Amino acid sequence: MDVLGDLLMRRRPRWFPGCALLLSVLCLTGCAPDHDSAPEREASAPAAHRSADAQAEKRRTAQVQAALDAVATVDAPMVESGTERVSDGVHTRPDVAAGAAYELAVVCAGKGDAETEFTPAGAGSKKPVPCDGSVVFERFTARGSLRLDVRGKPGSTGMIAWRIDKL
Repeated sequence: MDVLGDLLMRRRPRWFPGCALLLSVLCLTGCAPDHDSAPEREASAPAAHRSADAQAEKRRTAQVQAALDAVATVDAPMVESGTERVSDGVHTRPDVAAGAAYELAVVCAGKGDAETEFTPAGAGSKKPVPCDGSVVFERFTARGSLRLDVRGKPGSTGMIAWRIDKL
């Protein structure tokens, strides 16, 4: 039996190399991506998602700007204004005169809540800003250097528009 085993080990069947080649080709073909469907779906899904996000951002930007314009006081000179993503927040050091009175108007459209914060704290109070499209007002008196932050709470999304008017 040792002689037969040695003979079989030394001599492989002729079909073995062909079978191995066929198996390799089948594995490579079966494992290769489908160029007609998978990459296009993967590439178009993020592009479609980005497009939908950009459209929603444009719509919310127009919404918050329109809300601020609707409550604008014609005779109050504007000091500073802007529009930001809730995720970015508002961080500004407006050019205000110490002892002068000002009004901050903030509107957020989207999901969640934001909050206004003045530094130094005595200039104005922390005030919640719901992201439901309603305008929140805060009167404050400038005390030298002033910093205004409007931060979105965790999980909040959308757009914030803000304006500071001198009273």
